Amino acid sequence: MSRVYSKLLAVFFMVLLLTGCGAARTQYYVLNTIASKPNQTVNKSPNVNEALNVNKSLSANKSSNANKTVQQIAIRQLEIPRYLDRPRMVSRDAENHLRISETHQWGGRLRDDLARTLSDNLADRLGSVSVFTAPFPGSMHADVSFLIDVRQFELLADGHVYLKVRWHIQQPGQATLSYFDQMHSEAMINQTDYAAIAAAMSQLVAQLSDNMAMAIVNLSKPLQQTEP
Repeated sequence: MSRVYSKLLAVFFMVLLLTGCGAARTQYYVLNTIASKPNQTVNKSPNVNEALNVNKSLSANKSSNANKTVQQIAIRQLEIPRYLDRPRMVSRDAENHLRISETHQWGGRLRDDLARTLSDNLADRLGSVSVFTAPFPGSMHADVSFLIDVRQFELLADGHVYLKVRWHIQQPGQATLSYFDQMHSEAMINQTDYAAIAAAMSQLVAQLSDNMAMAIVNLSKPLQQTEP
């Protein structure tokens, strides 16, 4: 009896070993910082780098309608849907059905990764401007604050990654400026190609960074005077 029991126990452990060897290993991903390109355009607007060069000469002009030169930026608030802010990567295989991967995960919180990537992208595009995320240093007095509300940021059933985000710019003593961006990846992506999904998400964050950088550039431009 003990010999039969021993054989059964050996078979049981062999099955466990084979099952463990066949299990898929968990893969981890992060969003990438993407530098601005010399010839890159933002929503058919002038190039960010070109606009920044123009802005350097504009900042020397004195105008009662001109805002102060922006030197420090704070990303004070960044919200994403709760269903996205989890370790496992999320996509949709139908309009209202989420696909949550067990073996493809973010290296940390998606919200924190998004804040870091936006901060690095903006710093790249705005040159000498300092960009801060929480926790903020005690010496930081932001000239501009961003409040960002991500409404959607995942692969949909049509094979494209979508980013919908409402964002606001706040300046001391100025009215809040509000924007809404809705964009999607160009190429179709297989729903199981998580590396391509993460890369497409990084590209969309770069596009959002372009739009935000352009808005900051425009803050320092004096209002055009109309001819009488």
